[in-house]
Amino acid sequence: MMASGQFAIVKKCREKSTGLEYAAKFIKKRQSRASRRGVCLEEIQREVSILRRVLHPNVITLHDVFENRTDVVLILEL
Repeated sequence: MMASGQFAIVKKCREKSTGLEYAAKFIKKRQSRASRRGVCLEEIQREVSILRRVLHPNVITLHDVFENRTDVVLILEL
């Protein structure tokens, strides 16, 4: 694990076909509107939207997004 916070953890990952290393940010999804744990899907979608639009050398690049039952995983430049 590279870093962790209240709603996400970041792990180093490697693409098997190229050997390139990335940071995988696992964001916990809020399971219900009443829950205080996790991040609501709208907030995650907003972060993804911003990262896709911003192309700047001082802002990390979003490479891919995956989703499972409990997390949204952002694949980011390392």
